[in-house]
Amino acid sequence: MGKILVGVDGSANSAAALRWALAEADLRHHRVTALFAWGYIPPGHAGEGRTFDADYGPADADAALASAIEAAVGAEVAGDVERRVVCDLAPKSLLTVAGGADLLVVGARGVGGFRGLLLGSVSQQCLHHTTGPVAIIRSPGSPDATAQADTAPRQGAGGRIVVGVDDSDGARRALRWALEEGRLRHAGVDVVHAWQPPYFVPSPFAGMPIDPEIVEKHARGVLDRMVDGEDTRHQPEPVERILVRGAAAPAILDTAPGTDLVVLGSRGLGGFKGLVLGSVTHHVAHHIRCPLVVIR
Repeated sequence: MGKILVGVDGSANSAAALRWALAEADLRHHRVTALFAWGYIPPGHAGEGRTFDADYGPADADAALASAIEAAVGAEVAGDVERRVVCDLAPKSLLTVAGGADLLVVGARGVGGFRGLLLGSVSQQCLHHTTGPVAIIRSPGSPDATAQADTAPRQGAGGRIVVGVDDSDGARRALRWALEEGRLRHAGVDVVHAWQPPYFVPSPFAGMPIDPEIVEKHARGVLDRMVDGEDTRHQPEPVERILVRGAAAPAILDTAPGTDLVVLGSRGLGGFKGLVLGSVTHHVAHHIRCPLVVIR
C-alpha cells in the first residue's frame, strides 16, 4: 500500500490539503499520514497568542494535530488518518519524512507568513527541495481561491485535468501521472504545449529569418509526439491537445480556470540544469488558484 504525507498546522489551507489527500488516497488505495511539526512556539510566527512555552511537548503536539484533523474531516474520518509529530522546522520535517512517501501534500500557505502571499515559505521550500511528487492545495474558502465546492478529487464525477508539456523527460512523467489520474477520476485530460515565434533583431546581429509557420508545425509535432507516446486507450474521453502561441506559464494559467487539477514537471528544457524547479513551474505555482501537482 502506498503512502501520502500531508502537512497539517491547523490552517484552512492545511485542512483543505488533508481533505484532498484523503480523497486522493481513496482513489489510489494509499494510506494517509498527517505530520505536525512543533517547537516551543506553536506553528506560525511568534505573537498573535504564540509565545515560547518550555512545557510544550509531544503530547501537546499530538493533541493539537488530532484536533486539527478532526476539525478538517470530522471525528469519524479522523480515525483513518495516521498521526505523526516531529520537533523540528516544518519544511525539514516534511522533506525528511516525505522521502518514503508516494506523494507529499501541503497547503499553499499556513498559519504564518504574510496574508497577501499565495504561496507560503513551507510550500515553497517543499516545491524546491522535495525529490518526489508534491501537491499544493489552496483552501476554496480563502479569498485567493477559485469559487468551487471543494478542492478534493471527484471520483466518477467527470472533471478536467490540465497538464503542461514540452519535450523534456519531466514533462513525460507529468503527462503519464496526469493520464493515470484522469483514469482514476474518470476525468478528461487537456495537454497544453506553448510555442513562441522567433524574435527578430536588426542587423548586424540578425540571423537567417525563420518562418513562424515552421516553428508552429514543429510545436505541433512535439505535442503530438508527447501524447502519441503514451497509452491513452483507457482514458474516459479523448485527450484534448491544446497548442498555444505564447509563453508557457501564461498559457497554462489561462487554460486552468474551471479545471480541477494542473500537473507539471518540476522543470523543462530551459533554464539552468542545476535548478530543481524551473521558471515556468515556479511562476505557475505562485499564481495558480486550483490544486497543483508537480512531478520530479
